[in-house]
Amino acid sequence: MNPNVTIRHTASAGVLITIGRNSIGVDAFSRDPNGLYPDTPDSVKTELWGEIERGSIGTLLFTHAHGDHFCLADTLEALKRNPELTIISTEEVIGQLQKAASGRGHLYAVSPEEKKNIKMELPEGTLEIFNSRHMGEMYAKVQNLTFMLETEEKKLVFPGDAWPEEELFARVGAWTREPDVLIVPFPVIGLPSARRKFVKYLKPLHILALHLPRAEKDEQNWVSGAKAVCERAGDGLPVPCFGEELGKLYHF
Repeated sequence: MNPNVTIRHTASAGVLITIGRNSIGVDAFSRDPNGLYPDTPDSVKTELWGEIERGSIGTLLFTHAHGDHFCLADTLEALKRNPELTIISTEEVIGQLQKAASGRGHLYAVSPEEKKNIKMELPEGTLEIFNSRHMGEMYAKVQNLTFMLETEEKKLVFPGDAWPEEELFARVGAWTREPDVLIVPFPVIGLPSARRKFVKYLKPLHILALHLPRAEKDEQNWVSGAKAVCERAGDGLPVPCFGEELGKLYHF
């Protein structure tokens, strides 16, 4: 992988992608109201706000409006630091920002009715977005976005909390069968049923498994179970890196 492309784990399911001098955040600010998942640490928030104020982070993407993927207060602070910041997300996220920070930022909402891929050119690369069904029947009406980013040499995929179904994998596979990095919630690669659908369409070079619960909340040993599945699967998928340390840098 190009050594100038790094991935920093900033929140439970959030990352900062740095390509040369440009950076883009995906679900970078979060605050889980239920306390199951870790929030963006104060030290990381301070560093992100500083980079946003300096202009080195020019774009923020949020897959959906749940607190473990999006924090309104922290994002408003980001817009305060840089009123020219670009933010791309769902109608609910953008609606909250427009109401609270009218006139600030370049805000783009993807309609939940959009059926096709939306393609956008950003300083960080070419972005494609599509609506994908959120995991869990109780969240079926929650708009969730899948982001696919192509830099000069690399392709990265961020499905948010998309349901791990064939339609999702096939749609990403139509964009590329071999993404350089797939950044997913750990159940996507920790469930044998999801993996069987996965391998029909995708063969990523690297997988970063995020959205791990706080250690003290993992009473059912979800994470260790997922790791065991990944290690013994034998289906050709790479063993993922599990994001267990917020703030950590990854070079794939």
